[in-house]
Amino acid sequence: MKIAVLSNINMEPLRTFLNADEKVICDYGQYMQELLDENSSLYSGNPDIIFLHLDGEEFAKDVLYGLVQTKDAENILGQRLDIVFEAAKKYLMVREHATLLFSTLVFPPFYFINYLDTNSDYSFSSTEHFLNEKILKFAASIANVFVLDWKRPVLFYGYKAMYDEKFWFLGRIKYTNKALKVLSEEISNCADAVKGNIKKVLVLDLDNTLWGGIIGEDGINGIKLSEDGIGKAYRDFQFVVKAMKDLGVILAINSKNNPEDAINVFANHPMMVLKEEDFVILKINWNNKVDNMKEIAQELNLGLDSFVFIDDNGREREMVRQNSVVAVPEFPDDPAQLKEWFLKDIVYKYFPKVFITKEDAGKAGQYKANIKRGDLSKHLNIDEFIKSLEIRIEVYVNDGRFVQRTAQLTQKTNQFNVTTRRYTEADIEQFMKKGNVYALSYTDRFGDEGIVGCAVVSINGDAAYLDALLMSCRVIGRNVEFLFLRRILSMLSDKGVKVVKSGFIPTNKNIVARDFFDKSGFIALGEDNGVFTYECNVVDALRHLTAKYIA
Repeated sequence: MKIAVLSNINMEPLRTFLNADEKVICDYGQYMQELLDENSSLYSGNPDIIFLHLDGEEFAKDVLYGLVQTKDAENILGQRLDIVFEAAKKYLMVREHATLLFSTLVFPPFYFINYLDTNSDYSFSSTEHFLNEKILKFAASIANVFVLDWKRPVLFYGYKAMYDEKFWFLGRIKYTNKALKVLSEEISNCADAVKGNIKKVLVLDLDNTLWGGIIGEDGINGIKLSEDGIGKAYRDFQFVVKAMKDLGVILAINSKNNPEDAINVFANHPMMVLKEEDFVILKINWNNKVDNMKEIAQELNLGLDSFVFIDDNGREREMVRQNSVVAVPEFPDDPAQLKEWFLKDIVYKYFPKVFITKEDAGKAGQYKANIKRGDLSKHLNIDEFIKSLEIRIEVYVNDGRFVQRTAQLTQKTNQFNVTTRRYTEADIEQFMKKGNVYALSYTDRFGDEGIVGCAVVSINGDAAYLDALLMSCRVIGRNVEFLFLRRILSMLSDKGVKVVKSGFIPTNKNIVARDFFDKSGFIALGEDNGVFTYECNVVDALRHLTAKYIA
């Protein structure tokens, strides 16, 4: 990923901390020229992510220290910010695949009229809020613009820990090394959220993790879980863990315990926030935790690289860390730090989100239903199993309701994904204008899975090119991919398309899609620079798909 940084202060020191394949730190104070001049280093660098960071004091200094705060001050600064917005929009119209991260403005916490400011109708703090509201509204109006809230970490760590006037006078640098490290982490987390590079499953231990003490020794009345003292730290921790379900995170348990003791806590302890039904899978036994983790991955049909494991026991953490690709963070020594640690080091790092879809909120139920389908399949042959599911699909074309979900699928789907090309919301909106974007919804007798697949097609006369076709692993193995393709080909045929080409780009993860085109009646044309090209006569492919796969 290539990241460019624009600012009205010297951000060159950020280069040392920033985690990116390529870094373009544009000249101090040249952010407007970089956005407007198509011969600038920003244009020639063509970054994936542009981080636009305006220091609040420098942006508004002439107003902050030149005028007593009035409505005129807000108008002046608001118009100045509007000019920046217009420059950013110009750049994004030319570089439509880029993503802009716009930082919130932070004003210093002290002014020369500090107490007057506190008691004025139009104060410096209210102006800061006014400008940041404008940034939020600007980001909401454009699909590939997102806000990075710089004020949150500044408040968390403290202004004096993050800013140093000495650096400003020496080299127009505002920030301490601490601030630069934190800012680089924030940029990385936000970029991962935008690009969909996030984990999917949170696996937790029980004893001394979700509650204090050992249930097998202390008993249900002896564990620490309450509204008082250290027991409240564990209870508050459970509240934030439970909230992860609404982000679409799958919760699971991997714990060495007698299952009866643990289930009794979930069912009967009055202070338990988390309940048994909040977890998609519970592995409560005396087995090796690495083996348990592999079983969870197999049952969910997900790779271990999408897992995060939380355990208070250092030996257990190291065993999982050494024998799998699961992310295993350290655990805080003090339970009082649990909630803060979880938000900062787990949620922001591994599960960052810039939006939540309908499918995210129902993710746990979808995976539970998928496990039930798996249990049913053990007792039937494949044709009987598929028929018994009573599958119903709908295909939507260029439907703006599904822009977010479609972009999310392209960013997260690895296994059944013929090209693994990643697209942003802005990309999907452009495809809808220039071609056809198909979104697939899936329902069966176990439940509604929501939008589970998408495809991007460009049409040129009687020929079309399938740029992307992908589907959630939750519905693979039920012939849904062939039903989806058949519906797409049928719609293309109605538009007069006679020939469809597509490509397959192999990766380490999309093996399941490798023979998809061969099974769908396409003809292999050859390979060029890692792309395997396929072609079909639409009528012949429709005949093949109709005869071979269950409707």
